[in-house]
Amino acid sequence: MWQGYILKMFLWLFFLGQILTVPVPSKSLEVSGLLGEGELFKNMEQSLKFIVPGFLNSESQNYYNNLRLVELFDQEDENFKILLKHIEDGHAMKGLTFNIYDDNMRETTIALFRIFQTVDKENLYIIRDWARDNINKDMLDYAWRLISLYRIDAYSKENDPPFISKPNYYINSEAIIKAFQLKSKTDKFDSEDAKINQIYKENDNIIINANYSSWNLINDGCDGDVDYFREDIGLNSYYYGVHLKFPFWMSNDELSAVDTRYAEQYYYIHQQLLARYSLEKEHLRVRNMSSDSNCFRDYNPYLLHDNGLPFPTRSSILPQWSDEQARIKAIDIAIRECISRGVIYMDNGTKISLTEDNYIDLLAKLIRANFDGVETAKIVKSLFGYGGSGYPKDRYNPSPSVLHNPQTTLRDPLYWQMIQALLKYFKEFSSTLSPFDFSKYETDNINIIDTSFDKITTYFDYYQMSLMKLFYNDDNSKNSKIMYSARQKRLKHTPFTFNFTIESKINDNAIIKLFLGPECDRNECWEQHSKFYELDSFVFKLKKGLNVVSWNPEASERFSFDDYYNKNLVYAKKNKFNLFMFPESLILPKGLEEGLNMTLFTIVIPSYDSYNSSESNLNPLPLGFPFHRQAIIDEKSKGSNYVFNKISIYHQKIASNYLGFYSTNLH
Repeated sequence: MWQGYILKMFLWLFFLGQILTVPVPSKSLEVSGLLGEGELFKNMEQSLKFIVPGFLNSESQNYYNNLRLVELFDQEDENFKILLKHIEDGHAMKGLTFNIYDDNMRETTIALFRIFQTVDKENLYIIRDWARDNINKDMLDYAWRLISLYRIDAYSKENDPPFISKPNYYINSEAIIKAFQLKSKTDKFDSEDAKINQIYKENDNIIINANYSSWNLINDGCDGDVDYFREDIGLNSYYYGVHLKFPFWMSNDELSAVDTRYAEQYYYIHQQLLARYSLEKEHLRVRNMSSDSNCFRDYNPYLLHDNGLPFPTRSSILPQWSDEQARIKAIDIAIRECISRGVIYMDNGTKISLTEDNYIDLLAKLIRANFDGVETAKIVKSLFGYGGSGYPKDRYNPSPSVLHNPQTTLRDPLYWQMIQALLKYFKEFSSTLSPFDFSKYETDNINIIDTSFDKITTYFDYYQMSLMKLFYNDDNSKNSKIMYSARQKRLKHTPFTFNFTIESKINDNAIIKLFLGPECDRNECWEQHSKFYELDSFVFKLKKGLNVVSWNPEASERFSFDDYYNKNLVYAKKNKFNLFMFPESLILPKGLEEGLNMTLFTIVIPSYDSYNSSESNLNPLPLGFPFHRQAIIDEKSKGSNYVFNKISIYHQKIASNYLGFYSTNLH
């Protein structure tokens, strides 16, 4: 009962027809405005600094070099005025826990980003260096990573991956605490204590084994067996990049100016995330170890904020019914009414009909403007981040939830249910459309006559990541030869190649698309189109006669590689990490020792002259084609330019515990 209620409540939250904003209270009505001049306010500050980590009273604002700030910026610039005001009010102080959903922190960060966006190249790095000394480091990190998408002269390669720059957002808290404990003992190593706590020393390196969350609890059959996927450092870094590509506070108009198809991409990224997550559970379904039912329970992230506070545990106890929830229920009804009628009314009264060509774009923009609208996003993050325990959404919190941080959002099993709820709205409308005619894309000019595949094997590899950024402000660590790192087990696969022999009657570019899906026969596969994960899509120059195409993920430009930062590897590595690309290590789901049967779909279609695989706005095909929605398939068709192949993914168990003990699902 509770599970159904909480999911319904989320669906009410998820879509708003218009952004319902809460009026900002008058400054004269704020407690600080009434008491700021008096002795009582000073006493209140004196109390707060002992209660709220990172709080600094107004008399300490001279920490910031405002004189230097005035010299650097155009004082008439509106963003400069906003930034200066927030700095003077203490909203950019070092030590505060950054939360992009906090109004003051968001406005400060956006102002800094806008200054980066408009300043000339000569002053760009001068201002960045000033910000390093005077601005909250996480605000600067956010603004600088974001500006790298808008300016080619803002070098993003200067940024370490998020899991290196902020390891406490990616590694279990017990491993972080152990590192600080050892550091406080000036790196003194006790072998007996270390053995119990799985701490190892190799020359000048101290290595702390790190498990995933809930490793010490009884498995309740929900999503614990795939925690290695949800909590993967590469996947969560990637989702930080997704957030930066589509900031919730940035308008649809501004994003459309960058990419006219950004809304479709926003939708497709989340649809593919869910498809990939579903594939990860296939090995459990085969063993009847998991059900597709959703679980709503207490959730402990096992993470620490910089100030030492743990990320909040979400209670499964439902919050009391509120006006906000009642308002959202009414809006959900209105949204469903729009879908059933097939029309959307814009703010200016314009009526737009939902069609096969525009429904993904329009619904995705509607979601962004409402679910990700500033006020709505704050409601959702607070309700589902804190659960029944709650926390005022308009007050600074020194310990925001995992849902308040894009780097940690995917760790939460509930967030995947939220994505699933989002996608149901697209499915609801697409079910009113007639299936598209796939025969238009079948041809006998291209014939896939042979396929061959290497044996595919997954395994859990040791990944050793640096923890030294934890001690970034510790002068002793700069002089110490001892290096700290955490060691995890992460899903990986052996190198493999797919080979295709294609007979062509034309000399032309062709689009080759590869999808991985669950085991199914031909007709079942088309029915399960939403469960197929796109491995790659690329252009290949066909010549008349036989063509041999070989594909492997290492040669693809679609993925990010993080082995450069794996201290467990000793061979020379090239840095191919990209925050905005999916991690290559997770393209395949965990297999089984006897082999997990899957389906590989390959299609080769004549290209369009304007097609470019790296620029979606030049690609006339819908993202995810031909699995973007239901298709009509002629069972008598003799189209030979696509094929479903059965493949098996094996898993190699590593039972040896010579590097310590990990959860049994990581063997």
